[in-house]
Amino acid sequence: VHSKPPSYTHINTNRYNPKHKPKRHPPTNESCNCKPSSEDGIVSCGDGCLNRLSYVECVGDKSLKNGEKNPYWNCNCGPICSNRGVSKRQFAKCRPMREHGKGWGLITVNGVKKGDLVQEYCGEIIDEKTKEERLLAWSRDHPNDPNFYVMHLEPGWYIDAREVANIARFINHSCDPNCKLVPVNVAGFTRVSIVCIKDVEPGGFLSYDYQFDTRHEEKFTCRWGSPRCRGTMKGVKTSSSTQKKTKKQLLADAKARVQRDKKFLQSISDSEKHRLHLTGMLVPGEREGGSELVAGGPREKYRRDAREGAIFLWRNARLGADFSSRYWRRMTRMKNKSSNKKRENLAAVSCKLGKVDLFSVLKA
Repeated sequence: VHSKPPSYTHINTNRYNPKHKPKRHPPTNESCNCKPSSEDGIVSCGDGCLNRLSYVECVGDKSLKNGEKNPYWNCNCGPICSNRGVSKRQFAKCRPMREHGKGWGLITVNGVKKGDLVQEYCGEIIDEKTKEERLLAWSRDHPNDPNFYVMHLEPGWYIDAREVANIARFINHSCDPNCKLVPVNVAGFTRVSIVCIKDVEPGGFLSYDYQFDTRHEEKFTCRWGSPRCRGTMKGVKTSSSTQKKTKKQLLADAKARVQRDKKFLQSISDSEKHRLHLTGMLVPGEREGGSELVAGGPREKYRRDAREGAIFLWRNARLGADFSSRYWRRMTRMKNKSSNKKRENLAAVSCKLGKVDLFSVLKA
């Protein structure tokens, strides 16, 4: 049945809306102190590179026409620099494969070592409002599809890899993963790289911790089965991760949480108003000042009427249910039945009158 992975539009880099996209980060005007290496086995811009330690990719190539005029120039090593994997798409060879009990996953063909760049998580770059609208529409139209493809990029912006993405969308969750997500600044744009943290043999499945930010952790069950499994894909926030954020990022996150809470409270208020509009205080037919309230639920004396009139299933009755419309539909059906019965009686009488001998009636 699932011989092919689900279809999507493949892209090699993030897709931006040219009229609405995140602002490009300004250049730092700093460059690493690394020097080009011509010796075998020694790479330029290795683990001690200032840019690499700052999660910034090296930029700069004198061989290009306007290379030295690039405001994001931060490295003098040129093309032999080893800190340009995301921009050059120097990824491990991978392909999708069915993973038992987890749907489609992603395997590495030749294996990867600890510290290797595996993939980049690519998709459509959307803002907070668009994200909320898409998630709401998807949960409404596909209530039984738990797959989730939205990833946080930076404050106020997200990557949506549901319909437009690369093969990184197939990587599954694990509470004890072999990869991790590393946001990288590439010439002023934030991009999410996936880096290996454990050696993975050829044909091994790749995984990272989804760290979902959700109030419904029961909907996102982890099926990895490792000894360190939390049982859910919901993330566990630590104080260290909060300290790494700048004041601007913390303020943006706080504003986003306030907006989410406002929308949640507004939805509750709207639902209560809608329910009160549909349901009256008293049971339909009860006079003012009566004791039968809708909030008390259906009483035992209505069980027969409910079953015979097919108004509702008695076993599914809940407190405060709206029976008004169904009650009046039942009354309409009963009225129609009585009118049909009158027509039948009238027709029967007319048939009987048609068989009477008029001469015998006149003589009498």
